[in-house]
Amino acid sequence: MRMLAVAFGAPTMADAYAALPRIAESGADCVELRLDFFQEPFDLRTLLRLRGSLPIVATLRPTDQGGRSELSPEERLKVLTQAAELGADYVDLEYDAATPSAMDSVRAAGARVIASRHDFTGMPRLADQWWPELKSLGPDVIKIVGTASSVVDCLEVFRALGRADVPTIAIGMGAAGLPTRVLALRSDQCVLTYASLDGDAGTAPGQLSLTDLRRTYRAQRLGPGTRVFGLLGPHSEAERLAEYNTWFAEDTLDGVAVPFLADAGAARIVSTFRDLPVSGWHVHGGELQRDILTALDGLSPEANSQGKVNAVVRRDDGVLWGDWVESPRQQYELWSSLARTA
Repeated sequence: MRMLAVAFGAPTMADAYAALPRIAESGADCVELRLDFFQEPFDLRTLLRLRGSLPIVATLRPTDQGGRSELSPEERLKVLTQAAELGADYVDLEYDAATPSAMDSVRAAGARVIASRHDFTGMPRLADQWWPELKSLGPDVIKIVGTASSVVDCLEVFRALGRADVPTIAIGMGAAGLPTRVLALRSDQCVLTYASLDGDAGTAPGQLSLTDLRRTYRAQRLGPGTRVFGLLGPHSEAERLAEYNTWFAEDTLDGVAVPFLADAGAARIVSTFRDLPVSGWHVHGGELQRDILTALDGLSPEANSQGKVNAVVRRDDGVLWGDWVESPRQQYELWSSLARTA
């Protein structure tokens, strides 16, 4: 499963006419059609035709769940049921609208039900509260979304995916939540991750572009056995990311490098992600390189001499070993030695 879904919200039908054929030819696996973004009447039949052969997620999000629709629940359900009748593959119903009768209507019209819940202010208890609550509703897919204020919040998303035994979408919005948009694809229960069409702003904070997911992170290669390597620092180091992930692909090693954005608290972050686990870290920024020392189990002579660490590997026995390297290639060689033993 694990689709790359372009989240698309158009204000006008003219915009939809221009963009949907581009999405159909973009290499996306799916498109989420955000009907609540329209500022004028829309033609569902035409919209479903313009998507080509791509599966469609029809969404009409109300304002209290981060959307723009001011229709009543009954009016929204009528539109979404019509979308299902016209060929939408999935219909997204908010958790308080996913009643048994509403889900029956959507399924009878031919679509599967996504029951969703969003928090745009913080990271709720996704794993032990939201996920089981939504599962109890009986949808075909569970979607739970929080907002990450720190990369540590991402762990809640990964815990939810780890416990999932039904198809699930779990995301941490915001810049700090970026790892969730990539690493969710490692989960067998992950249905999709959302992306923006290249050049578009996207429909939620922190969305990556489809090109980034495909070319930088090689999303199509990710699976449960993929080792995770984190670039920890105050900015994403796009050049390094592309370099590391290209090397993994060229060497056919099952690894992915992902940015973990932070300007402080390296030791706490690295200690927290022992649970994921993250197999290695590239650390940039002097404060972070010194702070991380307290989270490590041992240091190389070079790191001990420097009094700081810019490279970390997690050995198969769980030991976190800190080192000091002089080039990205040296960093990669440390990581790839682990990936080759996977």
